[in-house]
Amino acid sequence: MRILMIGPDAKSKGGIATVIANFQQYFQSTTTEISYLTTWQEGSLLTRVKTTIQSVFSIRSRIRREKSDIVHVHMAQQGSFYRKSLLILRAKKECPVVLHMHASQFDVFYRNSHPLLQKYIRYILRQPNQVVVLSDEWATFYKTLTTAPIQVIENAVQMPARNKYCSDAKHIVMFGRIGERKGSYDVLSVAKSIGQQYPDVRFYLYGDGEVDKVAAQIEAEQLDNVILGGWIGSDEKETILQDAVLHILPSYHEGLPMAILETMAYGIPNISTTVGGIPQAIQNGTNGLLIQAGDTKQLEQAITTLLSDKAARERYSQAAFATIENRFAIAPYQQKWEQLYHDIQ
Repeated sequence: MRILMIGPDAKSKGGIATVIANFQQYFQSTTTEISYLTTWQEGSLLTRVKTTIQSVFSIRSRIRREKSDIVHVHMAQQGSFYRKSLLILRAKKECPVVLHMHASQFDVFYRNSHPLLQKYIRYILRQPNQVVVLSDEWATFYKTLTTAPIQVIENAVQMPARNKYCSDAKHIVMFGRIGERKGSYDVLSVAKSIGQQYPDVRFYLYGDGEVDKVAAQIEAEQLDNVILGGWIGSDEKETILQDAVLHILPSYHEGLPMAILETMAYGIPNISTTVGGIPQAIQNGTNGLLIQAGDTKQLEQAITTLLSDKAARERYSQAAFATIENRFAIAPYQQKWEQLYHDIQ
C-alpha cells in the first residue's frame, strides 16, 4: 500500500513537523510505503508561497505517478486549513483521503469565522474518508462539524532506552511557541516569587513567537532567573532534557502537545493545564500536575510543590516514563495507523 503524506517539511518548526519527522524516521512496514509532499517550509515569504503553490499543482500528478492508495493530510487552523483544503479537494478526485487534525484552536478559528467561511469549513471537513483527532474532547467537537467518521489516535514519541531523569537538576524548561496561548506570560508572573524561594533554579523558555515582547518584560521586571533559549533542534534538545527538573506548559488551548510527550519520555515531571488532550497524558497527582489555564496561583503552587519534594519528583518521573512506554510509544502508534490505512482501502 502506498501512502502520500502531506504537511510541512519535517525540519520546520512546530508539532506537526515533529510528527512527520517521526513518521520519516521510525515508520517501518513490509506492506505500507509512505512518501511525502511538502506544503510548507521555513524561509522567506516567496519560498513559503512557492512551496504551497507547487504542492497544490503537483498533488494529482504525484498520486498518479506513485499510484498512491491513500493521501494522509496533516492540518491545523488558519493558514494550514486554507492550504490543505485546496489539497484535499484535488486529492479527493484521485483516491481516499485521511485528514489528521492537529489544531490547538480550531474551535476558536471556526467560531470567529464569517458564516460563509464556516460553511466552507464544514464542507471541507466532510470530504475526507476518515478524520483522525488527538483526543476524545476534540472528537466531540469535530462531530458537530462533519459527518465523516472520526477516530482518536494520540500522538506518540520514540522512547529512550531508560529513564534519564535527574531529580537534582535546576532547570525548569518550557518548549513551544512563546506567547499568550502557551501561557508564557503566566510563567513570567510567577518567576520572581519562585526565584526568591529557589534562587538556584532557572526557567528556560525554548521556542519562537513573541520573543521580543517576552524579552522586554523579562528586562523590565528584572527576571534574572528567566532565559530565552530560542528555537532548538533535536540534537540540542537531548542535552537540555538531561538538565531539566520540570517541564511546564500552562497552555490555554492545545491538541496533544509533543513537548509534553517528549519530556515525559525522558521521565521529566510535567505541570500543565486541563485543556485539549493534555489530561489523556498527564494524570494529576500520579505522573504530573494539572492546573486550570490562567490560574497563576495554582501554577506557582504546583511548581513549589514539586521543587520542595524530591521523592514526589522521582515518583512522578517513573510514572511519566511508564505512561509513554505503555500508551504513547512509536510501535503501537504505527500499528494503529497501519490498521487505519488497511480499513480505508
